[in-house]
Amino acid sequence: MKIGFFGRLRDAIGDVQDHDVSEGMLISQLRRQLAERFPDHSGDLLSHRVRACVDDEIVGEDFILTGRESVEFFPPLSGG
Repeated sequence: MKIGFFGRLRDAIGDVQDHDVSEGMLISQLRRQLAERFPDHSGDLLSHRVRACVDDEIVGEDFILTGRESVEFFPPLSGG
């Protein structure tokens, strides 16, 4: 599965990463796996301020993945 990152996560990790996702995995489990894969950025990846978006919809930590979705992680935005 392709996982996209935006904002400071993109700057640190890159635009898109390939990651194996099992059917039935929760977003919270995916976050933990990504935090293990990128330990220098685990604080951001595990933060609930960083929102998960699946197929263009913001989802909660209990969202169940099929492994065929598009997943992106968005850190908080600021601006004026």
